[in-house]
Amino acid sequence: MNEEIQEFMIIGEDGKEQTCRVVFTFDAEEKSYVLFSLIDAEGNEIPGDISAMTFDYDDNTGEMTNLQKVETEAEWEMINEVVLTLLNEFEEEPQLITVTDEEGNDQVCEVVHTFDSEAFNKSYVLYVPANDEPFEERDIFAAQYVPGENGEITDLLPIESDEEWAFVEDVLNEL
Repeated sequence: MNEEIQEFMIIGEDGKEQTCRVVFTFDAEEKSYVLFSLIDAEGNEIPGDISAMTFDYDDNTGEMTNLQKVETEAEWEMINEVVLTLLNEFEEEPQLITVTDEEGNDQVCEVVHTFDSEAFNKSYVLYVPANDEPFEERDIFAAQYVPGENGEITDLLPIESDEEWAFVEDVLNEL
């Protein structure tokens, strides 16, 4: 990826300009692809909005040109495979936490995702039991947590309201 290319503009489906931030670029099957995230008005990435387009690289200007939508299912499958391969290469050791169940038994669990809510002024964690089952077959659990000085999970607390559960479910569905 050319390090100078960080952001670019596209015209969204609503006809308005949308700022995009390059996640990474790659070449495959005689085409260049850019994976990008959408940027809100404050310059922050919009969670869950990662997409891809094809592009040509202009050697004279150092810019991406001729951005085009990815149209075939085969291309999307190839892009997904590239992303999964890259994620596996850079995957860190899973963050583990110990959760005490209602009977007082400790269970080691793997953190799937952490996120904050400004509306509730709380931090949340999604986690699964750490075992040898395929990830897709494990139940996902959620809790609010108290972050430590470095953002680590110090204490788990129950999610208290239906509104919070709805928020957590929305985040899970985006993932």
